[in-house]
Amino acid sequence: MDNKLIKNFSKHTTYLFLCIFCIYASIAVANTYLVSDTVFFKDVKHEVFIGNSVKILKDETNNLTIKDVIRSTNFISSNQNVPSFGITSASFWLSFKIKNVYNQENLFIEIPNPLLDEIEFYTLLPDGSFFVKKMGEYQPFSFRGYNHPSYIFNLKIPKNSTRQYYFKFKSTEDMSLPIKLGSFLSLMDSLRLKDLLFGIYVGIMMVMFLYNTFIFTSTKDRSYLYYIIYILFVSLTQICLQGYTFQYLWPDSPWLAEKSVVLLGVFSGISAGEFAKSFLNTRITSPKLSKFLNLFYISYTVCILLSLFSINSIPLVNMTALLISLHILFIGIIVAKSGNRSAKFFLTSWIIFLLGVIIFALKNAGILPYNNFTNYTMPAGSALEAILLSFALADRINILKKEKEQSQLTALSALQENGRLIIEQNVVLENKVEE
Repeated sequence: MDNKLIKNFSKHTTYLFLCIFCIYASIAVANTYLVSDTVFFKDVKHEVFIGNSVKILKDETNNLTIKDVIRSTNFISSNQNVPSFGITSASFWLSFKIKNVYNQENLFIEIPNPLLDEIEFYTLLPDGSFFVKKMGEYQPFSFRGYNHPSYIFNLKIPKNSTRQYYFKFKSTEDMSLPIKLGSFLSLMDSLRLKDLLFGIYVGIMMVMFLYNTFIFTSTKDRSYLYYIIYILFVSLTQICLQGYTFQYLWPDSPWLAEKSVVLLGVFSGISAGEFAKSFLNTRITSPKLSKFLNLFYISYTVCILLSLFSINSIPLVNMTALLISLHILFIGIIVAKSGNRSAKFFLTSWIIFLLGVIIFALKNAGILPYNNFTNYTMPAGSALEAILLSFALADRINILKKEKEQSQLTALSALQENGRLIIEQNVVLENKVEE
């Protein structure tokens, strides 16, 4: 693959990402309508976000009770379809009403953010009492009412009846609150789609992992070893962010559910740095920049220590991940400019992955809309990156093979030339002996 083709591929892939994003961002689905602060449910076929219809109360003290919240006059109306508060130590209370104008009383609320630490869901009953349901990562996975990473709550609202609800949220990770309302049918469709999309992702990453593991056992190339380690931790990180590690790998360990985001993120960053050093041969191509990567490893070590002492290290993990990603990008640019064709493959794949991460982060910050595209750009970017890096490794092996063949031909030519010289010298010596 020549340099022009690589550049065109990178440019067209970037355009494709941006076009798909514009299409998804322009789609607005409205299956409920809002009068005052009440959500009127009327469509059984689709789930809808109700973030714009909630009122929000921030609890800096984390001490407010439901009775305090009900009496509070400090609620403010939400201006986001998906409320997002970043990383904070405060608790947030959400208040909203739902009126069921459909002839089915079983409605459902889904919150597809499995990293929330604590959720309390209060239903205000007609007699003034309330019913509470508690969930979160602080409990074993089996405590959830439904066997799925999303938090799901069953609402029983008779036709033409209205219910008042309150949510309390607390988390050390990103406080993004996509609250979706729907029927059982729309809920099942949403969960099946999520499982299908992520199943495809896991399948792609498993194929890449197993295929390149086989290549490593054949070639013993250290770059393949770093690559499969990187693929393993990147895959586990994405699976963790979607809540499947808690569901399938350690469902009885809330401690691991809480710490795994930090641990897997750290190992992903370190393995990415080591793979970049090996693949780009940075000890020769850019030795100073290669040594600078060790500073990020120190920062990652601090993140692990803080996490083990129950100190929130998520902001430091995110900052370190951003800086090491930009540093690796800079190294890739430097090596690619030197004419290294494999480095251009690496650079293309890394840019695609970073685009996915940036779109995902902007979605969490509330700058971009929350939809299937923005929610899955990071897994999709990591899958494309894994495929392109596999191509890059194969291309690198081919280049090394050609260089080896060329060196062998050069060595053979030198041997033949030496043989010719020896024969000529022998002839000269024989002539002198005869004289």
